[in-house]
Amino acid sequence: MSTAMAWRAAACLALLAAVPVAAAQSGRPIMPADVVALKEVDDPQIAPDGKAVAYVVATPGPARKPPKDRVRVVGVDGAPSWQVDAPEAASENHPRWSPDGRRLAFLSDRKPPGAAPAPVATPSADKAEGEDDAPKQQLWVVDAPGAAAQRLSDAPGGLSDFAWSPDGQSIAWLARQAPSAQQKARTKAGDDAIEVDHPREFNQAWVKRLPDGAPVAVSPPQQEVSALSWAPDGRRLALRVADRPGLNEHWNRARLVIVDAGDGRLLKTLPGTVGGEAAQWSPDGTRLLYREQSASKMAYRLIVRTLADDRVCEVAPGWPGTPWGGRWRDAHTVVVQGLQGMDAQFLQAGACDGRWKPLAQVQAPWQAFSLAHDGTVAFLGQGTHQPSEVWLLRGRRARALTDTNPQVAGWSLGRLQTLTWHNTHDGRTVHGEVVLPPGWTPADGPLPTLVQIHGGPAWAWWSGWLGSWHDWAQMLASHGYAVLLPNPRGSEGQGAAFTEAIRSDWGGGDFQDVLDGVDLAVAQGIADPQRLAIGGWSYGGYLAAWAVGHSDRFRTAIVGAGVTDLYTMALTTDVLDFLPGYFDGNPLDRRALLDARSPLRAANDVHVPVLVLHGQADERVPTFQGEAFYRALRFNGTPAELTLYPRTTHWPQEQALRRDILQRVLDWMQTQLPTAAGAASVPASESAPAPAHAKP
Repeated sequence: MSTAMAWRAAACLALLAAVPVAAAQSGRPIMPADVVALKEVDDPQIAPDGKAVAYVVATPGPARKPPKDRVRVVGVDGAPSWQVDAPEAASENHPRWSPDGRRLAFLSDRKPPGAAPAPVATPSADKAEGEDDAPKQQLWVVDAPGAAAQRLSDAPGGLSDFAWSPDGQSIAWLARQAPSAQQKARTKAGDDAIEVDHPREFNQAWVKRLPDGAPVAVSPPQQEVSALSWAPDGRRLALRVADRPGLNEHWNRARLVIVDAGDGRLLKTLPGTVGGEAAQWSPDGTRLLYREQSASKMAYRLIVRTLADDRVCEVAPGWPGTPWGGRWRDAHTVVVQGLQGMDAQFLQAGACDGRWKPLAQVQAPWQAFSLAHDGTVAFLGQGTHQPSEVWLLRGRRARALTDTNPQVAGWSLGRLQTLTWHNTHDGRTVHGEVVLPPGWTPADGPLPTLVQIHGGPAWAWWSGWLGSWHDWAQMLASHGYAVLLPNPRGSEGQGAAFTEAIRSDWGGGDFQDVLDGVDLAVAQGIADPQRLAIGGWSYGGYLAAWAVGHSDRFRTAIVGAGVTDLYTMALTTDVLDFLPGYFDGNPLDRRALLDARSPLRAANDVHVPVLVLHGQADERVPTFQGEAFYRALRFNGTPAELTLYPRTTHWPQEQALRRDILQRVLDWMQTQLPTAAGAASVPASESAPAPAHAKP
């Protein structure tokens, strides 16, 4: 056995020893209402001394209200756990410890003591025109468990981020500029024409000297700042900036600048485009650690840049995975979290010597971790049968610190199996996960199977909990379906070259990767070749729509917020640099290729039933994309259903609408590819009030 294999086996054994095994084969089937009622855990922040971890729990809101966030603290090694006291109507997030660990700051939309209660924010589309009555987040700090929180900011536009100075005597924050009185008056009067690409309000960086210094602006008023971090000397700030607000600039056009923390003077602009998180200063303040975006904007690499001479070193360059991010362990060492194949991993890497070694293999859906002074890691972890929780990693041993959703243990949970195969055209290795019904064995015969494609394409499925409004696997498995979750080329998990292998080839090599995975599932007796469905959200919706127009393998498709016309998508999405990066340039020059790779152009070749789901307020994949595909199918005489979700962007937030998505997926599968249990397992009470629903 190789050293790597020995480490992997040891890590798996250590992890399994730390994870309680759920009674997966007992319990009741998972219903849509169960999934959307799950509380979501995020943002684990370990105290400097490693004795406690602050984190956020989001509880789904009733009716049309958004989830409610709460800041909690879990003690480590016997230390007490506690929750930040908050008014019932308030929502609170982004906890950060002071450098000495004695204070905990956080963002909250609570009102100051004695203030009149503010109207509760809702995502309603029918509020009075010009009204912006949502409470604004401000910065608060609490000194001890049970102590009253103190307000530190009063920014009219509200805060989105902040960071303590290294000595704990100052705080820097990002505040959105509020509309002027003149702008408010014009909006109220209906004189509110929108000048596209001419924004009026920006996110600006400020520094406040504690306890009661006046905030000082340290970025220009016409520059968008999305992240900030202090240099160890407390005299400089690294700001992630763009020329305009908006997701396109945030994702695709942001750069790093160094400014004076006292007066905002620009000290240095770093070349290249950077990832979405804050840069990490080395302990000696001479280097920055951050993710640098590739020229195609499809992938990132983790780099260390020396500020004096702009020398760049890639961190863990030989690691065959996708680094999500890193933190400095000391002046020469970086702790990296990323995805290799289907497994999340932590690495210890040299900052500039090219060396790396595994620390632990864990189950985690994305980057969310922090370090204590002694190197202890708090991270967002999962179990195969446990949604995301706060986990602790010491050495190579990981253990869960919280159990926020204990009701999951009473559900009938599917079994995960990792599959690996090779593309039959070019031999490229592909990984995937399959979720199998509880207690199923090959002797029971092949199963009706959904092939679910993830969004992105630069994203990935993982080995862990797979149950949310857009992760349908555990719910469907509990009702007798197999769910194949492939990571075709374009996904994360196998390095930048694999992620960029989809360039100008949507629906080509990626689709063949999926078909070869289906063939493996059929050959292993898992999938019934006569009962195959395909579906997904966003890019997953794209590939589902493409599949049924270019293959007769699938009996039905579910197209969630899917791109169906690449040319109009390129001109109307709110991330305009997205498709030009994937298709090598100006969409006007690439129209023939974009049309050739658009599912809408093959709608007349679709002859199986299709369910289309789309948000009416989606700016990422505009609603036209789903509507046009549905109308084309109807003109073609193809059975199709379209459900539109009011107030809903690309990522639905309302609990009732998330439940409706899951219910329609389950109902559609049980109608098109019924299992032995059939639709009788779905009580009528599960159905949500019907959203806008288009039918002929």
